[in-house]
Formats: sequence, structure tokens, C-alpha cells
Amino acid sequence: MKILSLVAQRYKSFLNMHTQLTMFYIIFLIIPFYDLFLWITLPLHYKFHNNMNPEEHTKTMLLLEEAHKAWSEMQEIRSKRDRNKDFTYGNQWRDKMKNDDGIVVTEREWMKSQGREPYTNNLIRQLVKSVVGRFRSKIADESDGNTDLNELDSRSLEEFLISGCCFQRITSPQKVDIVSPERMFLRIGTDPLGRDCTMIGMLHDMPLAEVVKRFNGGNRDKALDICHIYNDNDAHGSGSFFTPSLPARVRVIEMWKQVHIEGYDCHDRATGDWYFQEGGNSKPLSDSVERRWTMLSHWQCYWLTPDGSLLSTYSSPYAHAAHPFVFKLYPYTDGEVHSLVEDIIDQQKHINRLITLVDNIMSISAKGVLLYPDNILPHGYTWKDLRNAWARPNAIIPYHPHYASGGGDLPQQISTNATGIGAYEMVNLQMNLFEKISGVNSALQGQAEKNAGAQLYESQIANATISLADIFETFNNFRLNRNNKIAQSSIIQDFSR
Repeated sequence: MKILSLVAQRYKSFLNMHTQLTMFYIIFLIIPFYDLFLWITLPLHYKFHNNMNPEEHTKTMLLLEEAHKAWSEMQEIRSKRDRNKDFTYGNQWRDKMKNDDGIVVTEREWMKSQGREPYTNNLIRQLVKSVVGRFRSKIADESDGNTDLNELDSRSLEEFLISGCCFQRITSPQKVDIVSPERMFLRIGTDPLGRDCTMIGMLHDMPLAEVVKRFNGGNRDKALDICHIYNDNDAHGSGSFFTPSLPARVRVIEMWKQVHIEGYDCHDRATGDWYFQEGGNSKPLSDSVERRWTMLSHWQCYWLTPDGSLLSTYSSPYAHAAHPFVFKLYPYTDGEVHSLVEDIIDQQKHINRLITLVDNIMSISAKGVLLYPDNILPHGYTWKDLRNAWARPNAIIPYHPHYASGGGDLPQQISTNATGIGAYEMVNLQMNLFEKISGVNSALQGQAEKNAGAQLYESQIANATISLADIFETFNNFRLNRNNKIAQSSIIQDFSR
């Protein structure tokens, strides 16, 4: 009986082990196929719930890919903007370099590793404020009472000086918003006026509730589908095309594209009506109708999710029949964008280095060092007594020249001249170059020269304004285009979901 009991226990243990191995193989063999099944059927699930056939889904994926490519092509503009913005607002030791060990570090980290404190004398910020202040004083005389629009223009000009580009979005005569270049993407040719733009859009970070409210189309099932699409979208902060940069937000891509359709221009001789017949196939018409094949273009808007789902699409509902954006890229020579701040970064870096150098030299130079021979220390004095007496006004220190050999050892105080190395001259040179390169002199910054009369001061301001005329006139062209679009931004048709 004991043998049978032992055999039964061994057999039961074997069955348990066999069962565990079987489950092990099931887990590692079946689950990958299940994941593959989910990966294949997930797009089908979204297509089903969004009422999209495979052809429509392929089209939206191509649109998403086109938008992402356009956004990636603007990476250089975004990188230069980040650098210019850092220099404008004081982070001026952020450029990368290699240290003696070949490790890439920031200039600030390298300075600190050398035992020096990097100092910043931010002249760029003052320059930008001076130009924006000059602009504000100019539009104050032309103001029509719309202070909100003047404030938006001032901030747009600041962005224009920093990055060389500015964007605004007009959805109604009362709704004008500034859009950061970080969120914009566009497809444009070489026209500085942007008239050859064929695609433009922006990245939105919205609360999920707002997305559901705007794009449900009065359909509860579609609202549930939108919630399901963003169910696992909790990541943020990466600043990528697909991921929101703000917490508790979801990413929505707004894309406007110029599309072309074929059809016929038709003229009914009996009634005198002209109309457009869409489609390339011939359709029977009355004998009184003459027609000619042609192609028309219009602006179409697409609202996309990061997984390629289509939230909404409609033709431009505005009176101007175009996209709601206004933008300006400067100077856009051969498609290149360069800003005022970019031109003066090198001078700003040189000024910071010189100031840091002067501070370091002054900190390590001898300042009132006393050389006192130890063989003539007065009787009864300690070195502490001598230091206190030397620093005290009207002090008396006993001195016995005959203690010194030959009477030649005398106390000596040393102070080195740390300003005679030409550093201050170099700082003044760089500051003069800073003004000449930027075109913003001291008069434009509100700093009148000594003994300068009012007429000379106004003349200096006028000359400085001339050097900035190109920037001001380019930005005024942007404002004019914006005002024209505001006048034509009334909605003449409802959005088609």
C-alpha cells in the first residue's frame, strides 16, 4: 500500500509538472499570435467604428504621413528658434562643446569644471524690448481701440524677432490666436509672400472632453469611439508630432490641404446659368447646355488623430475660401529663415566670455597683498597683531631697520593692475559691433548721448528706424494680410462632419 501511495503521489506530481509545462508553452506560443491578431484587427476595429472603408483609411494614413513629413522638414527652424529663444531670455551658455576628454558638455558645464562662474550680460533681451517698444509707440498713434489685437501683434513681433517667423489663426472676426511655430507645419515653395502654400496645419493639445464635444457629430457611438481611440493615450511631455506636450491632454492634428477636383464648366443657353458639374464621367445633359472639362481647386480641412483616424473633414467654410492661418517667414531667401536675434548671438557670446574672463582675472589677481619680511617682525607682535594694525587707520607699527641684514628688507604692499590687458577695450568693441550689426543703437533704446540736443537725438532715432525698416515693413505686410483675412473670415456655411 505504501508503494502504491508513493507511486500515486509521484504520478500526481508528474501531472502537475506536465500541466505547468503545458501552460508555459501555451503562454509563450499563443499570446504572441494573440498580440499579432490584435495588431492586425485594431485598425479594422477603428475603421468599423468610424465607418471608414479600407480605401478611406489608407487615404487618412497618407494624409497623416504627409503632415508628419512637413512637420519634420521644419525641424531646423524649430531648433534654431529654441536656441534663439534661450539666448533672448538669458540661457546663453547652453551651446554644446567637447571638453578635453572628448565628452560633449554644455559651455556652462565646461566653465564650471574649470572653476569659473559663467556670467551673462543679456543685451539681446534689451534689444528685443527696444524694438517692440518702438513698434508699440508707433501703433499707439494708429490704434483703433482694439487693444487685444495690438497686444497680439506685439507678442507676434517678439516671436518674429526671435525666430524669423510668426503665425496667427483666425476662425472668426472676433477670434484671433497666436500659434507657436513649435506646433505649425506647412508645405510652401519659394514665394516670400507664401502664395504658393499648398498645405498647412497645426498640432492641438485638447482635453478629451473637448474633442468629444467638438467632433461627436451628434452621434453617441462616435463619441464612444473617440474615447476608445484615446483610451491609452496617457503619455505627454515629449514634444513629438504624435504625443501631446501638456498633461491631461490628447493630440489632435488639424490639416488644411489644397485639393483638386475635375469636372465641367457648364453654361445653359436657355436660362443663362453657369454652374460646375463635378466628375470626369459624361452625364446626359440637355441640348441647351454647353460644357468644357476643367479642374478646380479648393481648401479641404482634415482633423486627424495620431493613429490615423479621421475625426472630421470639410471644405473651407469661410468667405475667403482658404485656410484660417496667416504666416510670415523672414527673409525666406531660397527657403531659408533667419531672425534678427540669430545675427547677434556671436557678439553676445563674446561679450559674456570677456566679462567672465575679466571677473576671473580680478578674482585671482593680487589686491593689496602685504609682503612683510619675517626677520623684522616687531618684538612682542604676532602676525595677527601686524595684520590688524596694518589695516587700521592711524595705526603705529614698530620698525627696526637694523634687524634686517644690510637694512634692505622693507615691508611692501602689492596691487596688480588687472585692467591693463585690453579686456575692457574688447568689451567696448563687441558692444559697438552689437549695435552696428543689429541696427539698434543707443538712441533707439532710449539712451541719449551726453550734450546731444533734441534734434540730434531724433535724427539718431530716425536713422536707427531706417536700419530696421525692412523688418517693420515685412511685419506690417503680415498685419495687413491678417486684417484682410479677418474681414473675410465670417462663416458662410456649416462644417460638414
